[in-house]
Amino acid sequence: MDTRHSHQQARLQLPGATESDSFRMRMIAQLYQIECYRRDQWQKSGRLLSHNQAAAEWIACYAANFPQTVAGNS
Repeated sequence: MDTRHSHQQARLQLPGATESDSFRMRMIAQLYQIECYRRDQWQKSGRLLSHNQAAAEWIACYAANFPQTVAGNS
């Protein structure tokens, strides 16, 4: 999985979702992306990152381009 672009491939929209629901969905989506990044680093380069290390690297590289909303009424 290409973690750099996977968040752009599909967007989940839930009718009636609140702002709080949207925030939770976005956090879950980011956690998923971070875990994919962690696994990719191990599989592609043999780097075994802790969850915190993977999160820090993923945030530095990809968080700015992550959609602000994942679920909502838009």
